[in-house]
Amino acid sequence: MDRTNADSSNSMYTNVLGRTFTAQSTAYDLPADAQEHNRLDSQHDMLKVLVNGLYFPSDLVKKTLDPTDCGKRCGVMDVGTGSGIWAVEMAKEFPSADVVGMDLVYPMTLSETPFNCRFEIGDANLDWGHYAEAFDVVHMRCVTSGIKDFKGLLHNVAQTLRPQGVILLVSPHSKVYSETKENLNEKDEGTPGWCAVAALANAVGLATMERGGATAVVAEHWTRWLAEIPYYTNVGEREIWVPIGPWEEGLDESGRTAAELLRQNIMELISSWLPKLLEKGYDKELIDRWSSAARKEVRTMERKMYLLCKFSWATRTRAPWSPL
Repeated sequence: MDRTNADSSNSMYTNVLGRTFTAQSTAYDLPADAQEHNRLDSQHDMLKVLVNGLYFPSDLVKKTLDPTDCGKRCGVMDVGTGSGIWAVEMAKEFPSADVVGMDLVYPMTLSETPFNCRFEIGDANLDWGHYAEAFDVVHMRCVTSGIKDFKGLLHNVAQTLRPQGVILLVSPHSKVYSETKENLNEKDEGTPGWCAVAALANAVGLATMERGGATAVVAEHWTRWLAEIPYYTNVGEREIWVPIGPWEEGLDESGRTAAELLRQNIMELISSWLPKLLEKGYDKELIDRWSSAARKEVRTMERKMYLLCKFSWATRTRAPWSPL
């Protein structure tokens, strides 16, 4: 397997089959290069269309970051900031808040950074003590594959939140669903209903778990975990079915826009998945065949598919935090 340092002077990165990955985590399964950050920007646009803004629920976040209520400069953390676009746009929308974007690598495609926004290198799996009660909002979007213990992470995030602070969780499920919303991930090739996109997504999920990460399936447990942790209250969730491509009849303009952005995003993801699957030992001929079939499914929309996007949230109680 062709795995070399992407830059011999920078041990933060490694190269796998021409794509740059972070060397700081064996669990995270997607690249950390400009091509991937452009994909994340497209994903960001899609999620904004779904909820008509940067965050949901909007009233809760706006109240939490109202400087007249805070009585001081508010703090916002974007965990797994990726391209940094969410952190930058939040800093612009809330100039009275200081926004921190944290990830294993720095953003690569930003053209500007507002005065109230900064980026830090950090691993969400490690100690959060230096951020104790530093933030009013902690946002985590599509970070599951790099997290070893997601419920433990939710516990640790509570340490960073001020009383009445808000945690926001966003992720599409890792499952691909049919037009009738049947789970397609566990169907075997050659059987009725088999789907190449679902087969690839399932293979990526299995490879991620073998490397010690989680899959987006953990999103199914978010609200229960938040309710079980004594530092959270006001737990809520919203689920949105998004067609992969604007094939669904009756979509309004925003629905068609979100569906098309998701379709483009999945096309990019198929390429992003390839290096790690081959590194894991999957047969190249098999992965090439699945990838070709998946691109055709997405391009033609002959296979009508959905993803389910989940938005979960909770408010920090005043209970003193203690480690597990």
